[in-house]
Amino acid sequence: MASMSFDFNKINRSFFTVTLKDNRRLVVKMPMKKTFEKITAVQQMDVDSMTADDAMDTLAAICAEALSNNMNKEKVTMNFMADNYDIEEMTLFIDDFMNFVNGVKNDPN
Repeated sequence: MASMSFDFNKINRSFFTVTLKDNRRLVVKMPMKKTFEKITAVQQMDVDSMTADDAMDTLAAICAEALSNNMNKEKVTMNFMADNYDIEEMTLFIDDFMNFVNGVKNDPN
């Protein structure tokens, strides 16, 4: 009988590198389930029907959560995102990040 094992510590990880406007470079990890669900939900929301404040707060919070899951353990706050990025920038980040996540998820290797 063959002996088999699996070690979660030896998985080849995929990362998404992000350069912020202040030139900080973050190496972002794959999102955990909770963050993935929030990002998926925000992609399906009609931000045009929301107030500008609500849209900004929602996008800023999700971007901050995703970006805070980085290799350097740097915290990115919702206020930082809302103060430095507009709706278009945050939406583009979310779209590109999810393209990365889906690409990794769909890669058979």
